[in-house]
Amino acid sequence: MRQFVFYFVLGLLFVFLQSSVFPLFLEPNLRPSPLLILVVFAGLKEDLLGSIIAGLLLGAIQDSFSGHSLGLYVTVYLALALCAEALSEQLNAESPPLLMLLIAGGTLVQNLLVGVLLSLLADTPSVLSIILSAIPMQILANLLFALVLLFLLLRVQRWFGYKRGLAGLIYQGKHHGVDFKLGRASGCLKGGFCFIPRRRH
Repeated sequence: MRQFVFYFVLGLLFVFLQSSVFPLFLEPNLRPSPLLILVVFAGLKEDLLGSIIAGLLLGAIQDSFSGHSLGLYVTVYLALALCAEALSEQLNAESPPLLMLLIAGGTLVQNLLVGVLLSLLADTPSVLSIILSAIPMQILANLLFALVLLFLLLRVQRWFGYKRGLAGLIYQGKHHGVDFKLGRASGCLKGGFCFIPRRRH
């Protein structure tokens, strides 16, 4: 339930930035997609069910604020969340460079899927060429926004009791069955970082 509320509230905030704030200052090709970044993060952080819920929820939020075909972003974000979740099981998801690479790849996949689906469903074949030409600037905008967002999150994460670094945001427990927290002890590392075995259901 907490994950649902977290993604719902943050999704509404991000879609407000994306649809109402960024257009005031940025050209269309230079507007980042915070919801895409959140979808990739959810895929890395959550298990399979959590990734599906986050993809569906954030896609529904995006669809409700856009004028595209209903269900377009539900399909696209669900696919992205599942891809990120699958990759997180094979790769070091706590690596910031990998996160940036996945955001760049997610931007590419999102634009390709949106262009193809709009061409098929809305019978607008010219939209694909327009979307493809905007991909390089979209990748750059998303990477810059993700870097700023990651910097801010890493600065404030200890206020909420998480271990420093990206591994404190993307739980180690997803991959190794261990949650890293501060101040709660069942095995503590130097500097006060403690690890607690995650319960398996």
